[in-house]
Amino acid sequence: MTRPARSRAKRLGRRLGILALATFVSVPTAIWSFQIMKAVWAPPAGPAPASCAAGITGLLHALERARAAAHHASAGEQKNLAAFRAALLPEWESRPALVPACRAEPNRLAVLKEIDALRYAEEHAIRYEAGALSGQRRRAREIERDLAPETTNRPSPDLNPEKP
Repeated sequence: MTRPARSRAKRLGRRLGILALATFVSVPTAIWSFQIMKAVWAPPAGPAPASCAAGITGLLHALERARAAAHHASAGEQKNLAAFRAALLPEWESRPALVPACRAEPNRLAVLKEIDALRYAEEHAIRYEAGALSGQRRRAREIERDLAPETTNRPSPDLNPEKP
């Protein structure tokens, strides 16, 4: 009689262990999945712009500012992207709030999609440019190092043509 009681306790222990492990794994996975889905499909709207046109204009100005910031950074792909994304703020924080503001004018929604495409194209251009130019920039530094002994022995060119 002790044998069946022992096997029953063993089965119960295994089931409780499986239940504890499943709970330990599935609960955090479900919570994190919900947080990710919420961030992707229902991002916080941010401050609402005064109007649809003002919001779109703000996005365009932020894109110009971000493009200039990334161009001036010239420190590699990651730093250029960080400068680009930092310069987009604060206007792009209100981007999700523009959809309801522009919903009354369907052509403005199309313009908004166009601006989104432009932003991602600009980011892609920063990544592509950094990747494509890095080899050329490295080669230019090598050429400069190779030419350094020749240029140090030469006299500097006279920039004042009025001297006799």
